[in-house]
Amino acid sequence: MMTVLILVFCSGFVGLVYEVLWMRQLGLLFGSTAQAAAATLASLFAGFSAGSWFWGRRAARTADALRLYAGLQAGVAATAGVYFVILAIYYRIYPLVYQQIHSRPLLLAVKVLLTLLLVFPPAFFMGGTLPAIGQHLVTRREAFGTTAARVYGINTLGATLGAFLAGFFFPLWLGFRLTFLGAMAVSATVSILAFRLARRPAPRRSARAKRAPRAARPADAVARPRPESALRGTGRWAILPLCFVSGFGFLALEVLWTRVFNQVLENSVYTYAAVLVIALLCLSAGALISARLARTRVSPYLLLTLLTLLGGIAIALTPFVVMRLTNGLEVLAWRGSWASYVGAVFSRGFLAFGPPALLAGTVFPLLMKAEERHAVSAGRSLGRMAAVNTVGAILGALICGFVLLDTLGLWQSMRLIAVLYFGAAIALPLTWNARGLPLKAIGALFLVLVFTGLSPAHLPITSFDPLRGTEEVVETWEGRDVTVAVVRDRYGLSLKINSHYGLGSTAAAPQARLQNDIPLMVWPQTESIFFLGMGTGITAGSSLGPRFPNTARVVACEIVPEVIAAAEKHFTDFEGRDYTSGLFSDPRVTILADDGRHYLMASGDRFDMINADLFVPFRIGDGSLYSREHFQRVKASLEPGGVFVQWLPLYMMTEYEFGVIARTMLEVFDPVSLWRGNFQVGEEIVALVGHTEPAPLQPSRTDRSADRRASVAGRTPRDVGRLALPMDTQSILLFYGGNVTAARELFEDYPVNRDDRPLIEYMAPRTYRRATDGPIPWFVGPRIIRLIEELQRRTPPDRDPLLAERSPAARQLPAAGVAFHRARLWGLVGRPEDLHDAWDEFVQAWTGQDPRPVPDRGPR
Repeated sequence: MMTVLILVFCSGFVGLVYEVLWMRQLGLLFGSTAQAAAATLASLFAGFSAGSWFWGRRAARTADALRLYAGLQAGVAATAGVYFVILAIYYRIYPLVYQQIHSRPLLLAVKVLLTLLLVFPPAFFMGGTLPAIGQHLVTRREAFGTTAARVYGINTLGATLGAFLAGFFFPLWLGFRLTFLGAMAVSATVSILAFRLARRPAPRRSARAKRAPRAARPADAVARPRPESALRGTGRWAILPLCFVSGFGFLALEVLWTRVFNQVLENSVYTYAAVLVIALLCLSAGALISARLARTRVSPYLLLTLLTLLGGIAIALTPFVVMRLTNGLEVLAWRGSWASYVGAVFSRGFLAFGPPALLAGTVFPLLMKAEERHAVSAGRSLGRMAAVNTVGAILGALICGFVLLDTLGLWQSMRLIAVLYFGAAIALPLTWNARGLPLKAIGALFLVLVFTGLSPAHLPITSFDPLRGTEEVVETWEGRDVTVAVVRDRYGLSLKINSHYGLGSTAAAPQARLQNDIPLMVWPQTESIFFLGMGTGITAGSSLGPRFPNTARVVACEIVPEVIAAAEKHFTDFEGRDYTSGLFSDPRVTILADDGRHYLMASGDRFDMINADLFVPFRIGDGSLYSREHFQRVKASLEPGGVFVQWLPLYMMTEYEFGVIARTMLEVFDPVSLWRGNFQVGEEIVALVGHTEPAPLQPSRTDRSADRRASVAGRTPRDVGRLALPMDTQSILLFYGGNVTAARELFEDYPVNRDDRPLIEYMAPRTYRRATDGPIPWFVGPRIIRLIEELQRRTPPDRDPLLAERSPAARQLPAAGVAFHRARLWGLVGRPEDLHDAWDEFVQAWTGQDPRPVPDRGPR
């Protein structure tokens, strides 16, 4: 018995490892959109449901259920092994399919079909493991409820460990490929051990203990009278509907819990993993509690009514608990270590979602006790119940993600799930006696309360930034993964995701435009541009201005549809001004609601320039935009002579992430150059530019040296933060940082970020909490200045091959940028002598003149 339960634990463990890996890899292929994730989840659960139903019926007729279980595990290992072959084929054929299909619903159907072909076979075998092992272990009908619930709990406990290790550690330790191979090895090992156990002769029993074989015994041969005998002949009609409600409600709640975590956490890869681990652990604990309750003589329908009622109450209270724990959906700011932060995440998760998850997790296992007196075969009953429960789970995830969140929002959707549980508690078949009547009355009372005193309708869905003063929420959009808000304060309009992550503002419009203007001034011949990430639309819109007459085609890709809606509605007409410069009306522009990485991989489109937005490394999915495979696809999407401009938010990035990204780009592009996006100390952004050809920058015919001299005439070091410097195709070299390829050895010790080992996505949430040489771990201020100085020391601008066709005066401008950056730093930290020296160096390089008067040394 114990050995079999260990196999059950391992089966659950490896099942969740597979699920996490499939969700990740198919997200990379089909795009990290809600639709792609839903297609994968639906295909996976469809396999579980079909397998539970089919193999449950098969288990009821088999003479050796343990041998069947072993065969199912072998089937999992074998069909999972085909995964690599099919995935490699998909990467070849999917772009061709994508380019031929122009209907989004039809393309989604194709994604579902391809996902089914990939994950349905192993999921189909997985779905049969619970009915098969239940058929083997349940030898007496009166033990059906207890044994089945215990098996379900142990299997889910193994799944919890699998989700934890696959979500937190395996991708870093092993990479996805080795983790997948390890999962296949575990499946094969479980199969072999189960076959060996099945071959062992059954232990001898005494004559007193002998009984007829299970298949030969009458269905009710061992049934014994129950205290709830008055319910005989009634109640079974409720089992399968409640199985459905249990699956529907729990998966819908998991979607909602993940949304809440996204609101108040960093929305990293660990956010989803944490919710999954908490949900599975509570499911496992609920199943083990149900196994204990099943041993009592209390009516299972009475227990189900009580637990469903308590679950509904816990769900109804969850919005208020969350608001209290998060101080009104404020982001969890944690200054401690990574381990303490993870502890804080799990502790708050268990406080907020643990009670409803635990109570909801008891329902399905306890239904096995209700089924006990009706069961003819353990395998058949378990297969049928698991199939219906899984169908409910599929619909719960899809309807909540694509219908409820869009139409009702976060809190109202949670209230609807609570109503579903209260309705189930009232509808359950329970006699109207001294025990049943009060429970149904309480259910009816709370059904009224969730629309009155316990209504979450007045609760906010976004929080305010206390550092920006008084804010007014202009409008909000609640999507499946994020809440998008347009906020107005004394600075103007801001576009925010999940209360705290800013996508831009009208106040920061000059900086946003520079992300377009700098590369287009360096490569003014650019005709076609792809913007990977749109945000407010200010950056992409700047490419349409009269300064860039060569712009003939612009494609802007934004993964969050609600962001597109917010930008079009509010940033095209704010105080009588279109901050997007006609982005939504210009016929040269195409705006896509899609995963930019997926579009570049699948569309076959090519551009002169690909301009990638500031992607925060620790946000879930963003790390894949810094991988070698993505950079290779970007390079394939560039026209000859094209460039890839990857902007990096140094104020949210440590030196480690910068080094990994630089090393990864150096693996793909030759050469790679570094450009500043601003000189704001502590808020620096830079661009790593990948060139498809090692050709020098085109010469500039502009000569505004007089304007450069005029911009600093009469100025002093105290004006360093208020200068209006002329920007044109020649003076833009002020922003040039240096030739990264020529300093390749600086980055040789950093690893390469790959899809198989996504170091950025998994390490970034950890590394920035390790402040090694000061209270601020970001790669800003003196740290980035030192790197740029080193780049220019190794390859001086006057000998840099990228600047070979620029004039000698222009090749002094990168040195002016270094001096100007240092002057801004010294002015900020209060070092006047260093400020004066840096100012003098800047003025000399900027104007080509020595600003210091030559002292009169008298006659010689």
